[in-house]
Amino acid sequence: MTPARPIIGASEFAEYELELERLRAVRADDLPNRMRRAREYVGADAAEEIAQIQSDRAVIDARIAWLDDLLRTTTVLSGGPADGATTLGSTVDVEYTRTGRRESYRLSGIASGGDARSVSARSPVGRALMGRHEGDVVSVDLPSGRVEELRIVAVTAPPAVAAA
Repeated sequence: MTPARPIIGASEFAEYELELERLRAVRADDLPNRMRRAREYVGADAAEEIAQIQSDRAVIDARIAWLDDLLRTTTVLSGGPADGATTLGSTVDVEYTRTGRRESYRLSGIASGGDARSVSARSPVGRALMGRHEGDVVSVDLPSGRVEELRIVAVTAPPAVAAA
């Protein structure tokens, strides 16, 4: 069985393309410049700085490889929300009916570890919100076994992506 292809929105795809371009520039320009400056240091300072640069390069290389693979294999959904429905890239403001707490989530095709507001469309919250409209109340089965009801307060369409 072949693994499922990731699905992301057009705006998310564009964000990943920009990140990839930025990381490639850092790898091509910034890291070599830092390495040249580090070689001017003395003894242990030079060795420590060079080790840090090599570590940074390994992290950047891994992220570039992941982004390359993602952008090559992903399925991109181009359309925005139809008649106000939530879709990938939408920002959804919700109210937890039990507590009255309000949160804002951005629906993404892939979980983004660096963005606390981003929820994967495959997560329990993301699945419950996809395709819904302002005013809908959805029930979410959380991994802890608890069930939460969320009322959708507002849906903001994903940002438009300029054609390349």
